[in-house]
Amino acid sequence: MAPAVKLSRSATDTKASHAARRSRCRAMHAILASITAFRALPASTGRRQTPDMTNRPTPSHLSRRSLLTIGGLTTAGAAAAAFSAPPAFAAPSAPAVGGHRRLTEAIAELERATSVTIGVTALWHDSRRAFRYRGDERFPMCSLFKSFAAGALVQARGYDEEYWTTPIPFTDADVVGKETKLNRDTWQATPEELADAAIRYSDNTAGNLLLRELGGPQAVTTFARSLGATRTRLDRPEPQVNEATPGDERDTSTPDDIAFLLQLLLIDQGAGALTTARLQEWMLRNTTSGKRILAGLTPPFELADKTGLGGYGVVNDAGVIWRPGEEALTLAILTRTDRTDAPSNHDVLADVTRLIVAA
Repeated sequence: MAPAVKLSRSATDTKASHAARRSRCRAMHAILASITAFRALPASTGRRQTPDMTNRPTPSHLSRRSLLTIGGLTTAGAAAAAFSAPPAFAAPSAPAVGGHRRLTEAIAELERATSVTIGVTALWHDSRRAFRYRGDERFPMCSLFKSFAAGALVQARGYDEEYWTTPIPFTDADVVGKETKLNRDTWQATPEELADAAIRYSDNTAGNLLLRELGGPQAVTTFARSLGATRTRLDRPEPQVNEATPGDERDTSTPDDIAFLLQLLLIDQGAGALTTARLQEWMLRNTTSGKRILAGLTPPFELADKTGLGGYGVVNDAGVIWRPGEEALTLAILTRTDRTDAPSNHDVLADVTRLIVAA
């Protein structure tokens, strides 16, 4: 994890540093896109030491469905890929070969068993390995946008202490649904409280108020593209963002984009050290992942993630996993169906997590 950042500390970036950061972002995104060769690597490289892992209670074994679909998948490098930077982010999902093939087949079987379309991008930070399954396909983003909205606001106003502690009024008309974590006695919330509620509890009212502070949903699109994520777009606020109508490209992203953005924001300080520190603070204490990525992990670990839930049975989860003695793993799992009556299948995300972690 990144070292703690003192929020009162001022920071000024030169134009040159901004240009260098944008260049690195473009290069990282290009690297993610074109996987040119595949090879087996050990599952644990031991390159990263992360002390004091949080022992969050989770199931400790693969589910029966995972065991059936994983077949003969071994833990020795089944999802490993060596890749180099191409000139542009243009390649489609690479065909599965070698160890990749078994993991790909396992996820394809999981799709057939559940009638859920699954998109996965996994990035191992230090070794720069990657695994992609439908990585460049569009999926409804749903509430995943809230982390990016908070990140954009921290990048823009992070060092303005007065701004973050000044209450912002809202009314009953701003409340989405029946519940909100915001204070309905005072009808005020600080930007700090908005970000906390939006990320940790996926509060829809807080998410919309963050968008209002940014100037609207388009600000999230602009933020993502400024970092190099060109296929991420936010068009509508809550609750319309969760409609997830098949074929509608509004409010969509790709597993590649989501994983790229989260690695950049949560590990590589792509939007600044303060943005990384604040997003880690909120996302490490997320409360909504219990049946998704969190359910597929065995302690000890730390997970900084954001979830999403929408129509047509859409269930999403994406974040970064730190484990003792292992490199950080960024994992984005997005789903979709074409059925209005499709149930929200949280188990699919837990099963995919188990497959990726075991690879």
